[in-house]
Amino acid sequence: MNAHLLIDAVVQQTMVFIAQLATAGGVRTPVAQVADQVFLNLSEELQSQGVSKKVIADMFGMALRTYHRKVRSCTQSQTEEGSTVWEAVFRHIGRHEPIAAVDVYQRFGQDDLDVVTGVLNDLVSSGLVYRAGRGDRAMFRMAPAADFATSSRGAPDAWDWLVWLTVYRAGPMTLAQIEQQTRATSEQCREALDRLVAQGHIEKSGDGDDDACAFTSARLEIPLGQSHGWEAAVLDHYQALVTAVAIKLGEGAAGARHGDLVGGSTWTIEVGKGHPLREEAVSTLARLRREVEDLRERVDAHNLAEPPAEPRERVVVYVGQYVREV
Repeated sequence: MNAHLLIDAVVQQTMVFIAQLATAGGVRTPVAQVADQVFLNLSEELQSQGVSKKVIADMFGMALRTYHRKVRSCTQSQTEEGSTVWEAVFRHIGRHEPIAAVDVYQRFGQDDLDVVTGVLNDLVSSGLVYRAGRGDRAMFRMAPAADFATSSRGAPDAWDWLVWLTVYRAGPMTLAQIEQQTRATSEQCREALDRLVAQGHIEKSGDGDDDACAFTSARLEIPLGQSHGWEAAVLDHYQALVTAVAIKLGEGAAGARHGDLVGGSTWTIEVGKGHPLREEAVSTLARLRREVEDLRERVDAHNLAEPPAEPRERVVVYVGQYVREV
């Protein structure tokens, strides 16, 4: 397997995917912190797979000392401990608006100038911060909350779906584990969990406060056609695809076989507008959705009458389709 070629292609497609998400619905989501976050996440995942830091540094083409310095710079601002540069600059503008660029640079003098400049540009281009003027004398102020009244950014409903998905897929989980996986604040996680437990979507076990409890969910369902929860639906589909491929690679399988329990297949069906099988081809997704939903309803009915024996198996099926003219 040519892993290098495959990694290059996957990275390219992932960047396209992130770019689409960052501009979905006309919203310009800040991406200045994405590169550093990818570096940190990849480093953490390699460590979890047993790769030493010395080897990881070599994989990134860095000396070990350079690697450690990079990790520290990505993890937090050198000026404000415990925050990334992006978070620290954004918060500082909110506290001292209107504020001149030169004052921002002076405040974050211990951080890389190019990084601080990149953060300011990203905050402006994303619409989170307004700028008047140019150069060191440019003035910055926060965009009023009213400007985002119609946006779903950070809405409680979105966090509820994300927390629910995370607990369903990876539970039982502690509050700290949920915070780590969702990258939500403790307050956002607690509020989402309170709502989800009250609605019966998530179960809480254990005595005492949330920190000492475990959270589980037996079912996740995002109704077809519902606009709320689309973030969780996209993430769930993406996770299912990546997990299936990762398990397949972990098993050392170099190809697919009839009867595989893990894997995926992709078909391309070319039809013209007047083709006698066009409708059958373009309705494949709808047809498969009906078939799998019917299967799930029959399985649920049987499980209700006769609970499955332990250990249980969770069969995750993902289906996707697109149609375009060529």
